[in-house]
Amino acid sequence: MGLITSLVRALIFSALFSQGAQAVSVTERSANNFRTAANNQEFTLNKNNVNPAQFGLLRTYDFNAKVETQPLVVENGAGSDDLVVITTMKNEVIGINARTNDTVYKVKLGPEASSADMDLWKHTPTWGISGTPIIDTSTNTLFVAAWVLKNANDNRYRDYKIYSLNPANGNQKSSPVRIFGQSQEGNGCWFNDSGAVFSMNHQNRQYVYPKLRAGLALTGNNGLVLAFAANGEGFRGDRKNPHGFVVAYDTRALLQQPGFSRDPAIFCATSFNAWGAGIWHAGGAPVTEGDMIYVATSNGTSNNGDVDLAESMIKLRFTPSQAGARPFLRKVDHYKAFLDERTSGAGCLWSDNNSEVSCGRASFGKAGSDWDFGSAGPMMVPGSSLLLQGTKDGIIYSLDKFNLGKNDRFNQLMSKPPLVSSYYGGDIAQNWDRVQHLNRSLPCPAMNNSDYGWFMPCGDPEHNRQHHIHALAFAQRDQGGGIVYVWGENANLKSYNFSTMSGIFPTFRAEADELASFNVDSPGGMPGGLLSVSGKPSHTSGFPHAIDFDTAVIWTVYSKYDDSNKHFAEGQLVAYDATTVLPGNKLKRLYRTGDDAQGGLGKMSRMIPPVVANGRVYVMIYRVGENNNCTVPDNQLKVCSQLKVYGLK
Repeated sequence: MGLITSLVRALIFSALFSQGAQAVSVTERSANNFRTAANNQEFTLNKNNVNPAQFGLLRTYDFNAKVETQPLVVENGAGSDDLVVITTMKNEVIGINARTNDTVYKVKLGPEASSADMDLWKHTPTWGISGTPIIDTSTNTLFVAAWVLKNANDNRYRDYKIYSLNPANGNQKSSPVRIFGQSQEGNGCWFNDSGAVFSMNHQNRQYVYPKLRAGLALTGNNGLVLAFAANGEGFRGDRKNPHGFVVAYDTRALLQQPGFSRDPAIFCATSFNAWGAGIWHAGGAPVTEGDMIYVATSNGTSNNGDVDLAESMIKLRFTPSQAGARPFLRKVDHYKAFLDERTSGAGCLWSDNNSEVSCGRASFGKAGSDWDFGSAGPMMVPGSSLLLQGTKDGIIYSLDKFNLGKNDRFNQLMSKPPLVSSYYGGDIAQNWDRVQHLNRSLPCPAMNNSDYGWFMPCGDPEHNRQHHIHALAFAQRDQGGGIVYVWGENANLKSYNFSTMSGIFPTFRAEADELASFNVDSPGGMPGGLLSVSGKPSHTSGFPHAIDFDTAVIWTVYSKYDDSNKHFAEGQLVAYDATTVLPGNKLKRLYRTGDDAQGGLGKMSRMIPPVVANGRVYVMIYRVGENNNCTVPDNQLKVCSQLKVYGLK
């Protein structure tokens, strides 16, 4: 989601798009540049009217393609009505009138790729726009990254390009820019090297595809930020290796203002001979604050100090183009999360594996090597130094943005030990062993200290069913803290009191009854729940990001059963009272699809949270099967998407 998060941007946006008060635009992923997934400018929906009698499905809009990006909402962008902007895997940008459901515009940016050679689970027929775009309100520009074929009828070679569009009509404001270049920190990585080919069926083709899942972000100094992983995450033997990249452009150059370079700043998270450190974030965008950028990486090499930064939080500074020179990304700080399982040998790039993850190939139960520190996108609490990160090991790390800690995995954490709200669900003894091996530097506190009761590895396992974290949300009470929400896969929604002060422990608050993917053994059942928070501005705190706890609602889409990553899981939209705690530490449910006469949600979109704006809730689902009237390449599964719009009846 993308909510205007600062008073300055709010004023700018109001001048551009708005003539009325008490309305908001959603211009980026996860509500704001801090990625709190919170909209504190919702004046229509509240705890009293979100119920089956007053709230429900209003309309639907079908797409002839799969959608993997979050809807954006422009207040009064379609005359006096809101404009909803959707992008598809066929490289389409579509503007929809939020009230009438009419198509305002539909533009195609270029030929999409067939994903037959890279679709592991065989349910994504084409690949085009896969990262949520962003609207720069200061220039009224919609920035979109699209994966296009170099030649329309040749699926072997593909380019990522940046398009600068007018969000009101989809018209291009300047010529697109091809993303290409060498990283700047001297490690030899190339982004989209045109010479990187190998022979398959006697045809040359690119052998490492950059893959954009994370949403786009903007810095406070004219930077447009993109964070990439790669289609192949593992070591490639005689093929060069995939890398995680952060790429940033000067937005003035993209709009072809004179005096600014259109070349990108490029940071590679591993050295040329290493691999991995892809940035996925479950679709979430990097955190940005001023000229700083925060990204979380995943599987790969990480055994040589500050060079290879797999399984890490990385802090970068963006320097814009000056006097026509290329902009620059400089590493400022980092945090390495895991110690290794002390495995080496075949498949590893490094023979010395004494200290850290070197090859990411540890075979440990069902989870294997798939550790993914960056399984969720990072989230920063506004007005504080608190940076939170959810991982596939079910841990929420609380980091200090001013001192991430580098290789010190424990002493620099803002809450020690870190909050384990979810965990590996294999054999119980194996579970504790794995958590402690991956985090050997995290001491297990003495259990006679009641303050540590929430530290799950030292307590009792809860039904032995929790695992990956793919999303966090935050309801800010004031500058001192608020409530963090998390819904891990195979788990239920939980909430914790979080303080922004170092050394103050998080405390369990309440949980919901619904269980995600109840019929799938852990690990599995992706993604758990995808979260959003809405409410009015706080009436007790003057802090601009604080939300009124009397009106706050937590929204989520979760997989009722099955796995939405490997398969198509039946989804459910649920709204809870975000702050009221019922007896037994339970959350109060306000609304759930299927509890009224309008039926269930359908097949959930695996990484798209609900978007709440101006009295409406926008939810994406998949349409699957032969009778869904969508077109796909030959011999591909028919998968398209549908937008469902909920609101007051």
